[in-house]
Amino acid sequence: MRKAVFRYYLLATASLVLGVVHAQGPAPSPLISAPTPAPANVPAIVPQPSPASAPELTKSDFETFLDALIPSQLQNRNVAGAVVSVVKDGKVLFQKGYGYADVEAERPVLPDQTLFRPGSISKLFTATAVMQLVEQGKLDLDRDVNDYLDFPIPKTYPEPITLRQLLTHTGGFEETLKNLFVAHESDMKSLRTYLVNQMPARIFRPGKVPSYSNYGFTLAGYIVERVSGEKFEHYITNHILQPLRMTDSTFDQPLPPQLAAQMSKAYLIASKKPRDFEFVQVAPAGALSTTAADMTRFMLAFLQDGSVDGVAILKPETVREMQTRQFAIHPMICGLGITFMEYWLDPVRAIGHGGDTVYFHSDMVLLPDAHVGYFISYNSLGKNVGGGRGEILRAFMNRYFPNPSEHRVDVDLETQKSDGRKVTGIYDGTRRADTTFLKILPLLDQFSVNADKDGILTVEGNKTQSGELKKWKEIAPLVYREIDGQERIAFRSDASGIVREMLPFPAIYQGQRLPWYATKTFVGFVIGGNLLLAGLTILLWPVAVLIRKRYQRPLFTAKTDRVVYFLCRIVCIGELILVLAPLIMFSEGLEHIVVLGDAINPWLQAFHIFGWIVVTGIILLVVAAVRFVRLPGHGLWFRAHTILLAIGGIAFGVFAWQYHLLSTSLRF
Repeated sequence: MRKAVFRYYLLATASLVLGVVHAQGPAPSPLISAPTPAPANVPAIVPQPSPASAPELTKSDFETFLDALIPSQLQNRNVAGAVVSVVKDGKVLFQKGYGYADVEAERPVLPDQTLFRPGSISKLFTATAVMQLVEQGKLDLDRDVNDYLDFPIPKTYPEPITLRQLLTHTGGFEETLKNLFVAHESDMKSLRTYLVNQMPARIFRPGKVPSYSNYGFTLAGYIVERVSGEKFEHYITNHILQPLRMTDSTFDQPLPPQLAAQMSKAYLIASKKPRDFEFVQVAPAGALSTTAADMTRFMLAFLQDGSVDGVAILKPETVREMQTRQFAIHPMICGLGITFMEYWLDPVRAIGHGGDTVYFHSDMVLLPDAHVGYFISYNSLGKNVGGGRGEILRAFMNRYFPNPSEHRVDVDLETQKSDGRKVTGIYDGTRRADTTFLKILPLLDQFSVNADKDGILTVEGNKTQSGELKKWKEIAPLVYREIDGQERIAFRSDASGIVREMLPFPAIYQGQRLPWYATKTFVGFVIGGNLLLAGLTILLWPVAVLIRKRYQRPLFTAKTDRVVYFLCRIVCIGELILVLAPLIMFSEGLEHIVVLGDAINPWLQAFHIFGWIVVTGIILLVVAAVRFVRLPGHGLWFRAHTILLAIGGIAFGVFAWQYHLLSTSLRF
């Protein structure tokens, strides 16, 4: 998926760390009020019966099926271990570990003992806690969250942020990365301290645009803490884990002594040394440690109207509300319940949530109408990040719940061709930062949509399990279905008929079409061309010096010109450093999580000072161009090179300002 090594590590760091998954004085105490009704439902997926030819989902058949897939995955993807559990019809159907929890000690993965970190699946526990307090009348999903906080969320827009929006990723916060993980227990801060110090800007109107937010869920967890009067971790234990008898699960960090020995080691790849326990600062967004056996209890609760073995953690109507669509970006595209994501897995309705820490990668999927729940987790980043779990889920659905027939396409060929031209362009995702230097990450991960002569689409970076680009065929106006697959995407045009938005699965972000001057193609050409010129200038500098010395042909006679020439080369070096430094920093985040925390602050301050020195030095490039272009005795290339360095320097200065490389903020 990534075309260069640095880009792979950079984007892997950003997407995985963010998948956990990503003052102010007192405010009024939380106000207690009755919850308001849920919004009107958007039409959801209609379940259909599974074909009679599909094999029955039994323990023996599923074990045979899984044993043929996961061991080869572990070997081919360099993954240490995995664990799977499945529930069906109110009972545990299957649970099994594969590979090692500790490669060096050859300690096997045991489904009822080995702890894994399911990352953002933790958000479902936080949402459950919120809904318990809603049931008690202590929280209102549609009330301004500022009424529950002791610090203010700035009123960037007239509309307030509500808990319903936090739980559907529509609060409008920009992405934030710093201190999602910290290196040591001593680096952990209280939820309030983190939320105040790392508060991101609000870049979208609340309730309008999906933008996945770890900060938003941490905010919801802090509200649980304030309203309940219990520390967040204790609340989850007392009101969810203990009632469900999830005795080998915890949000505590570090792990309690009785569970620490059960924790699986974590790996980038199985052939390398294990990594340290991940301290997740945004605990409500991703700090759960659990076993596959314990996860069966959680899945059963949501398949049985909130109860397991006669003990209820939620009322049936609350469970139904959580599983009912609350937000959708298009009626024919999967939406969001209360934190549950919808999946297009015809012929049955599927909901669930994925989860990633840096090292652990997990999925939990529920098929409520089939009374089936499925959990899988890997303890290594491995190769082909995230591909293993998708491969298993697709194979699982194809085997036990196959699609009975192809969907009829009612869009004529000429319309497909015309619409293909309309949607072609470059898009930026809404899960991004706009006000910090993290803005450079979406630039690298913009994606293009292209149509062939028949209007069949491909989306850059959107690949099948075999590594080929998925192809999409129009099935309704500006709605596309994956060829040989079940996913759907859609596009939305503005009042003038110009397509402005791509609406993908899952509905936790959307694509926004970019003007030509903001695309990676244009920016990459201008800035990449300038950096290439600067790099060649530096590389050829000593060569030119040696040649001139060999033939005793000095470039300048005046000392002032020699000094200006020398300083211009130093500015070129500075430009290269200013771009490479943040890329190296993010790539090092995989190996050394400390660089994504407060420990980097002195380096950030130095980086900002350095950036201003470099940009100030661009003035020297302009002065040199004006001076050198008039010097006699120099050829066309010398003059052109000097002018290009100045023009490129000006463009670089604009880029550095626009992408916040000169910001004095320590947030990102």
